[in-house]
Amino acid sequence: MMQARPLAGLAISELGFGGASLGNLYVETSDAEARASVDAAWDGGVRYFDTAPHYGLGLSERRLGAALAGRPRADYVLSTKV
Repeated sequence: MMQARPLAGLAISELGFGGASLGNLYVETSDAEARASVDAAWDGGVRYFDTAPHYGLGLSERRLGAALAGRPRADYVLSTKV
């Protein structure tokens, strides 16, 4: 499993998942591809996920939320920008 590093009292995985592609930035991504990407990141040990309402006018946030739903909330860090 990927190691975590402390940051501001949180345990952040050494690599993070950027959600811009989930919002169709540069190329259209299907719901299934978006879910598979988040699942692959999770399976690889990623526990830091970043998104923003600008990515697909909220599409990235909705897709990431759906992919993380059901996973233990204490097991990952989620950031967004406003």
